[in-house]
Amino acid sequence: MSRLFSATATDGQYNNLNGTITSTALGLTMPGRTINYVCATVTAGCGLWRIISSQTNKIYRQGFTSQVTYVDPSACMITPLAIQPDMIFQIFSLAVDATAQQTNSVAIVTSNRGQEAFFKTDVPDNTATEMVSVISGLGIGDLLFGSTIQRVCVQLEGGAALTSVSFIDASGGTQYTGYGSYRLPDAGGTSTMKNASFALAIPVQKGWKLKETTVSA
Repeated sequence: MSRLFSATATDGQYNNLNGTITSTALGLTMPGRTINYVCATVTAGCGLWRIISSQTNKIYRQGFTSQVTYVDPSACMITPLAIQPDMIFQIFSLAVDATAQQTNSVAIVTSNRGQEAFFKTDVPDNTATEMVSVISGLGIGDLLFGSTIQRVCVQLEGGAALTSVSFIDASGGTQYTGYGSYRLPDAGGTSTMKNASFALAIPVQKGWKLKETTVSA
């Protein structure tokens, strides 16, 4: 079986998606079902989705949105998840930045503690800018101090290019730099969801920053 969910989302916050037939949350629309496919789309800009417990706030799964009409079904597969009645399906979206030479962006950072969502709005072109947690607003060195970063995935608004991602230590030294690209359907892109995906094994220290350098459409 499959179900459609929708929301008129307010940018910059998590919005609940409800079933288009039942107008109820995921846990009430599909209780007891096991899902292995989630495809969330936005018209433009960038975004994240997550499945979370309404009672404990535990995040069970999360991922990136795709642009409408540019979906790779294979990229929407997830580790199978049994739906519980308290689960809700949410989306976090950012529009295309209205200011010239600025970009909006989201990221998922995977560490030995799990996955954390990061974002940054109004990133000036060709300027290394720190990304912060969607939930807490903290930088990576404060939020994930003592953990080991295993992967960083970044999504920019449509048409923008990711020049690089860097980990900067408390003294301003560069501990890692990785280079990115465009996102499909733009020329040079290799993924409909990500401008880059970096496999890492980096222990994070206090005061570190995750910075991105971008070029707007």
